[in-house]
Amino acid sequence: MEIKGYTLHGDYYLADDVIPNVTWKEACETKEGIALPNGKTVIAHTLSKEELETIPKEERKISKNGHFWYWTSTSYAGSGAWYVSDNGVFDSDYIYDSDDYGGARLGFKNPF
Repeated sequence: MEIKGYTLHGDYYLADDVIPNVTWKEACETKEGIALPNGKTVIAHTLSKEELETIPKEERKISKNGHFWYWTSTSYAGSGAWYVSDNGVFDSDYIYDSDDYGGARLGFKNPF
């Protein structure tokens, strides 16, 4: 099923574009209501590392609009969080309030 702005990868629809320059906290709080062709609505959100691990790395990487990495919603070692790098692998970075700007890539589990 085609959903404008999202592409199905495995069991998850991922946004085609990354929202640039957001902190981890902002990425975790970002949500978008998506109207489906069947009239239902789903909420797209920042996926966890565990959810994104189910998607092959070639499909989870992105390099559109000059933005090459994005946060997951999964914290790491208390003061860090996991992100998806430009080649689709996971890495972690320290997070300090508004420092460490990354990207938010919204997604949702296939509802069909």
